[in-house]
Amino acid sequence: MDINRVREGAVLICPMKVPGGGIYLGDMHAMQGDGEIAGHTTDVSGIVTLKVEVLKGLTIDGPILLPVEEDLPYLAKPITASERKQAEQLAAEWGMEKQLEESLPLSFIGTGENLNAATDNGMERAAKLLEMSVPEVMNRATITGSIEIGRHPGVVTVTFLVPVERIKKLKLEKYVAEQYM
Repeated sequence: MDINRVREGAVLICPMKVPGGGIYLGDMHAMQGDGEIAGHTTDVSGIVTLKVEVLKGLTIDGPILLPVEEDLPYLAKPITASERKQAEQLAAEWGMEKQLEESLPLSFIGTGENLNAATDNGMERAAKLLEMSVPEVMNRATITGSIEIGRHPGVVTVTFLVPVERIKKLKLEKYVAEQYM
């Protein structure tokens, strides 16, 4: 994937598309950066400690990434208790009756022949899994996240705050809560 946010402490949820499929790690980079625009980086040796769990019943088309919190786009970071209190006060001031949405971040990996196709793929994967329209995913990524280049020409991460109710429906709340709460 060549995504610099796939690093120590990150959680990567991958589809199993072949019965008995295994796990492969390789191509470790010392200077991985967003875009890897030159088409290469500096490969190094490394030691990886990996914990694997099988999530039966989760059907996904591509990887979902839970980066470490410091790697999240600014707009996709979970709000703090203090920020929530301020938002609730402001909502009350303006007469808003609806509760603020409880949400946590997810990053969807999109791939394609170029960055436009990869972006469309990432948004479509998110929309399908979360039972949202692509325009809703686009708006959420714009307002509560970002789309970042993993590797040129065609790997991106589509990151945004997802309603906790949708995360619970997927039975991923344990992993997302452990990563961000």
